[in-house]
Amino acid sequence: MMTGPRPLLADRVFEGLTSRSVMEEHFPMLLNGGIPDIGLTVHSHFLTFLVAVGQSMGFATVAECPIWWARQSGLGDVRADSVWFDKPELNARLAFEFERFERGDESKLRGKVENLAVASNATVGLSLCVLVYWVRSGSAPRSMDAIVASYRDGFRRKGRNVGPARTPLMIVKCVMRRAADSEGLVFGEFLRDERNERLALGRA
Repeated sequence: MMTGPRPLLADRVFEGLTSRSVMEEHFPMLLNGGIPDIGLTVHSHFLTFLVAVGQSMGFATVAECPIWWARQSGLGDVRADSVWFDKPELNARLAFEFERFERGDESKLRGKVENLAVASNATVGLSLCVLVYWVRSGSAPRSMDAIVASYRDGFRRKGRNVGPARTPLMIVKCVMRRAADSEGLVFGEFLRDERNERLALGRA
């Protein structure tokens, strides 16, 4: 079980995500006009956004980064949507998953959290894992309890036991809303889910 105070790094990362400066400079379409909710359009924009935020905070950042050093675990290929590396040591410091949520998608979020748990157990220097799930305004999972339980308690994959994650988990809801002047979606807000972060740490 992970113990201790909420990591300062999580606060810094959330501040970086919620600062509008990166989005205003590099992704104005997320704030004005909107982007179509077609295929992986939202996914692609926000993976690029995560890379840009990480770079603005001084990290070396990679999108859709295989956790290649975890292959010896026998769990197959594991890929994180974004990995931020320290400079100049180039050690993986943060791992992100970004996923859409619609009603009934709890199992999809659980799979993303399990990927983060694999990354946590395979990466000695990893300091923070982050799940960002995006929703249309008004949507939310009924319960995150089962999702965070696999991170906290471990799970089975490909016939192997995966132990509890060793890294704190930050959970962020990304709210998208319909643009005022188009059929597209614009960014609304990021909301941090501290209750379920405490559950993932084994604290109610």
